[in-house]
Amino acid sequence: MRPINYTAMETTERFARICSATNEGMNEGFLFEESLQYFIEQEDAERYAIEIGYAGLDEAYDDDAYCYTEWDWEDEGEWYEKHDGKWYECTEENLGLGLFVTRRTEISNQ
Repeated sequence: MRPINYTAMETTERFARICSATNEGMNEGFLFEESLQYFIEQEDAERYAIEIGYAGLDEAYDDDAYCYTEWDWEDEGEWYEKHDGKWYECTEENLGLGLFVTRRTEISNQ
């Protein structure tokens, strides 16, 4: 396994979720909570609503199948970063005495 360059990682943008359609990081968008599907674009959310049996996004909304929301990765306690084309799930651990360490785990199938 190739070592990770942590210095370069420190400047990477952090995201609370990853879009199910585009594989892009996101901090706001459409959430289909039951299936944990996330979408940045309305067109992708519409396509998914139809795929799961709704006539469209309006019907899915009326049935409480999804909501549009914002996430703050700082409030979540975990976030996602992309490095060299790979996504990592990250958490920050308090070691005490004001010392913190960031744990990064590569996500497969993204």
